[in-house]
Amino acid sequence: MPSAAAASSPQAAPRRMRYAPLEALLKGLDIAERSAEMRDIIRLCGGTDYAPSEIPVERFAEVLHYLARQRFGNLPASEGLFSVGSCLFEGYRKTLLGQIQLAALHLLGPERLVRKIPEFVGRSSNFGQRTVEKVGPNEYRVHFHGVPLPGDYYNGILHAVLHATGVSSPQSSWEQTGPEDMTFHVRW
Repeated sequence: MPSAAAASSPQAAPRRMRYAPLEALLKGLDIAERSAEMRDIIRLCGGTDYAPSEIPVERFAEVLHYLARQRFGNLPASEGLFSVGSCLFEGYRKTLLGQIQLAALHLLGPERLVRKIPEFVGRSSNFGQRTVEKVGPNEYRVHFHGVPLPGDYYNGILHAVLHATGVSSPQSSWEQTGPEDMTFHVRW
């Protein structure tokens, strides 16, 4: 029989993604609202008629893999996920919130933007920690801890964001440092 302390201890909240990244993906990939592809996405998200406003992270990961296969099936899986991430950023620019938030992106510049990555990425989820470390001039490491989504997807987002700030040849790579941990190396 569990102790009274164990019975009253709070359980961790289910890890969820908010709707905004999914909306950005739908816009970035021009997915039609009533299409068979959209019905598959809604089903993968756990919805019936509409996508839920919050999506369990495991289901969101399934959507990312589905989109990589559907839209970029001619590429290796890692490149497909990278392309999905790039499309997310482009789609976010088409959303009302993205238009407001990214209006001055070119003024922000790559360095200030990279420092804000933990804040920007963290807004879309209720899990994980993200930190930024300056390594040298125009060179950073971004650490994700407790983030169970594909690194290639985030790498595509980072690459697209740097490009949007005016960096002509952004360089980004990543390595898995734990089951749900990864480090991105970003430079320009």
